[in-house]
Amino acid sequence: MQTTRYALSAALLASTTLVPVAAFAQDAPSSEAEDVITVRFQYIPDDRRVTSEVSAALSIDDLETTGDSDLAAALVRVTGLSTTGGKFVVVRGLNERYSNTLLNGSPMPSPEPFRRAAPLDIFPTNVLSNVLVQKTFSPEFPGEFGGGVIGVETATLPDDRFLTIGVGGSFDTVTTGNNGLTYDGSDTDWLGYDDGLRDLPAELAEIFNTTRVGNNLPAAQQQAIGRSLVNSELWVLQTVDTDANGSIDFSAGDRFDFDGFSLGLTAAGSYSNEWVTREGIRGRGGVDGTSARYINGPANDDFSDVAAPEDASDNYMGTENVIDVSGMLSVGIDWYNDHEINFLTMALRSTSKEARTQTEFNAGGNGVFLTDSLEWFERQVLFNQLSGEHVFSFLGDLALDWRISDATATRDAPYQREYRYEYSGAGLQYGGNVADNRTSFSEIEDNTQDAGFDLALPLTVFDRDVELKAGMSVTSREREAYTRTFSFEQGGVGLPSDLRFSRIDYIFAPQNIVDERLRLVETGGLSFPEAYEGRMNVRAYYAGADIAVNDFVRAAVGARFEDGVQKVDTFAFPVNAGDSGLLETRIEEDYVLPAVTLTWTFADNLQLRTGYSQSIARPQFRELAFAEFFNTDTDQRFQGNPYLVNTEIESYDARLEYYFGREEFVTVGVFHKILENPIEEYILPTGDSLGTSFINAPEATLTGAEFEFEKVFDLSNRFDRPFFNDREWFIKTNYTYIQSEVSADGTVTIAQGAFGQPSANVLDAAGFIDDGRALQGQSEHLFNVQLGFETFDGRARGALLFNYTGERTRAVADLNTGNPAIIEQVPNSLDLVYSRTLDLRGNDWDFGFSIRNILGDDYEATQSAGGVELPVDTYDVGTEFAISISRSW
Repeated sequence: MQTTRYALSAALLASTTLVPVAAFAQDAPSSEAEDVITVRFQYIPDDRRVTSEVSAALSIDDLETTGDSDLAAALVRVTGLSTTGGKFVVVRGLNERYSNTLLNGSPMPSPEPFRRAAPLDIFPTNVLSNVLVQKTFSPEFPGEFGGGVIGVETATLPDDRFLTIGVGGSFDTVTTGNNGLTYDGSDTDWLGYDDGLRDLPAELAEIFNTTRVGNNLPAAQQQAIGRSLVNSELWVLQTVDTDANGSIDFSAGDRFDFDGFSLGLTAAGSYSNEWVTREGIRGRGGVDGTSARYINGPANDDFSDVAAPEDASDNYMGTENVIDVSGMLSVGIDWYNDHEINFLTMALRSTSKEARTQTEFNAGGNGVFLTDSLEWFERQVLFNQLSGEHVFSFLGDLALDWRISDATATRDAPYQREYRYEYSGAGLQYGGNVADNRTSFSEIEDNTQDAGFDLALPLTVFDRDVELKAGMSVTSREREAYTRTFSFEQGGVGLPSDLRFSRIDYIFAPQNIVDERLRLVETGGLSFPEAYEGRMNVRAYYAGADIAVNDFVRAAVGARFEDGVQKVDTFAFPVNAGDSGLLETRIEEDYVLPAVTLTWTFADNLQLRTGYSQSIARPQFRELAFAEFFNTDTDQRFQGNPYLVNTEIESYDARLEYYFGREEFVTVGVFHKILENPIEEYILPTGDSLGTSFINAPEATLTGAEFEFEKVFDLSNRFDRPFFNDREWFIKTNYTYIQSEVSADGTVTIAQGAFGQPSANVLDAAGFIDDGRALQGQSEHLFNVQLGFETFDGRARGALLFNYTGERTRAVADLNTGNPAIIEQVPNSLDLVYSRTLDLRGNDWDFGFSIRNILGDDYEATQSAGGVELPVDTYDVGTEFAISISRSW
């Protein structure tokens, strides 16, 4: 039915919902679709053209061409987009805090502890129908819209019964078959589920919410809790030859037609098991005089100090085993082609089992230490949605879309462990101090509830076509997060000297956890509280119109009225029943957010689109919580700032578009954004390690230009050979240039103090911000190109893909302490993908083959000062070879 609606109002539509593409044989247009309107000049259907806003789209055909297995990997092909950590999308140089992810119009929660944005790597492409990327704000979208919105759509009613089953495998030159790290874990780790080994021990669970673990407990109880922690299976790193990667997926559906209505079922599921090893350099830089040097980092040859930058060698190795499991079920009812109701339930789960080791000279400890870490992360999103689409012909074809959703994202990280040995003349020796070991338990639960509706009414006013729009939404988001950290300290007598040279599980064996040798104490929450609760409620209304001003000009105008309340309580364990929060941060703001877009069709298939809008970006819960957390991705600590405020954004856009054929076009666009109080992450020294915190910079501007070109070539007339006669060739390319400037003209507010008692310290921004520097996470250049072919019968396709993301700032400099910025260079990627359908004994089988990162480009993050470039995070990526086979019935 959406397809029909687009056909009836293609030239006027201001909604950005995409026309469904046949992911699972989508609804076919009804006979009413023949009543297509007449537009000026030749009508060439294109999603970019029929929407009022600056947008881009990924269809199932696009995903099949690129062969990307998850959504995050696919989105880097879109103009102006890049990713951080392979999970989060950066739109036009604005990091994930400035973007929203919507699933069938409803917001997605995040299972990540350090992001409110949902990680897009957990979306397998076999559950998708369409993906919209809209870069200019329109009022039907949430007001938190800085860079753009990612609109993910799933399949609905199929046309016919189908079943598709596929399997795949891959290996890469860095990881597969080479030495990697792991640990025993539980017997069911390979499924992505723990068998109970990592459950909170009963002895600890009994007092978890009421009492801190320490010497205040009876000695017998304290030691019983220490002995209850799992020993060898979750302490000891092992070296293994890593396996190849494998996956299996299926999709199925059926349609039942009755008199006047149809019932459809669609289901999909997938499982994948992947290994990734990273080996390289990690360290922390500083400035010695005027030049950059390691404070902590690779040791020199005789282990007496840190190495000089030019002599630094690999000191870090980590292996991550990622197990992804997903499932989706959709039930839809369609009656009289005017009404459709769908129920969707989806489960996305990604589990990471990681082991890593690092050897570094530590300036604070004045020695060389070997640190081993073991981790287990379970990320999961459960999404349920009931939605409807209706067209009421007796009300002038009034269209009503509505949705109700409930989504819960969780992240469970039990037994995050770390321990270190020091190199001595006699070998590796465990120090025995409380700082030499750590066991953490952390959990996050993020629940998002959303309800809303959208109305659209087509009218004719003074012989001009007008579409009126209005709607409302109510969104509630709650997040609870905590981290509890424990360590073994030496008892009254301490560890025997010879025992300190033993393996870690021998040291922490039950017979050594006695009051004289080792005692378990809680080390988290001593300086900062370790938990927070965040709540945000947003009520919004919008109204707008899409107007044909004359035969050549369209205008989409509207405004969104948004009332938002955000509150964060930070607290420590045990929770005081009389006062649940040591610190409450509250942001309550109302906004009127206008948006105007003008589209001028001034020549044959040539149009100019201009736009202006206002939007906002709110601080994330963890950024407001005055607590300290550990980021395992970067091995850095960070702490929140309860004095952050909302970012207000003004956006200007212009794009010239020329459509010269179906799926053939060239566009050139420019954009400019003004950000008041943008949130930045800056370097914050915390003892021997490198930490970060957050500030509102006074102002920032971002200016950019985008270019897109897509063209299809039929070479059959030029080359009379089978390889050219049965196929068409295509080129797709885009380039984005972005330049941003952060102003130091003003003040910044940082949070000082400890243990939940912060004080606001207002300082000159020039002490923290290098005036005129680029925004954090912004690359100056983004470039993509795809060269490929597809046979006319659709049974073979191939492409050569290249993606370039320019260097960007991972953490900005702290001028107050002299810590240089961390600059990262994302690997350039050259990929080759090919797929073909073969008839084997009367049955069609689909085969796919790909080579990723053909150039073998690597990742590098550096700090620089005085002409010295210091590698602080580097690793090899390797080249990946993959094959897949699927069969459809």
